[in-house]
Amino acid sequence: MSESNAIANQKTILQNQKTIIANQAALRANQTTIKKNQASILKNQSAILKNQGALNTIIGNQKEILARVKK
Repeated sequence: MSESNAIANQKTILQNQKTIIANQAALRANQTTIKKNQASILKNQSAILKNQGALNTIIGNQKEILARVKK
């Protein structure tokens, strides 16, 4: 391999290493975003469960009211 080829290869390797480092940083940022999104999803799921409970209470109340009206 000629010296110019070796230098060109070294430059390519350095550029690839820079790209890998940049990609790793982007991955870390994405992982942080994913963790934040997962936390938001859990909060939303909790709120949904609370709302479902409230709706079930309302439905139960409505059934009770209807039963009283029918009497």
